Amino acid sequence: MARKIPLVVLVFIVLTLVATKLLLPSYVTSPRQARERVLRQDLRTMNAVITQYTLDKQLPPHSLDDLVVAGYLKQVPIDPMTGRNDTWNLKCSSNLSRRGIVGIDSGYKNSSNKGTPRCN
Repeated sequence: MARKIPLVVLVFIVLTLVATKLLLPSYVTSPRQARERVLRQDLRTMNAVITQYTLDKQLPPHSLDDLVVAGYLKQVPIDPMTGRNDTWNLKCSSNLSRRGIVGIDSGYKNSSNKGTPRCN
């Protein structure tokens, strides 16, 4: 019986630690996780701005600078994964009569881009 008490205590401690890890939110995040959260929010915002610009102007923007000039953005945001504002990957329309940006993604995988990204 005396041998079972330490085992029961150990099992109780392990179960408590597992329950704590599963039930309590994690407030400690790594810098990479923080950058990924910022990136997700920036992408949601920029895709919404691109959609709004397209609805208002009846034409998609050709570059991110178009969004700045039209007042939809104060400046082209910095990609938190690359630390630069000229590495965004633009998703361009395949419709030849309405060429322009239809979406955006991080340039993290292909950060060798230089210059202002645009759809021609």
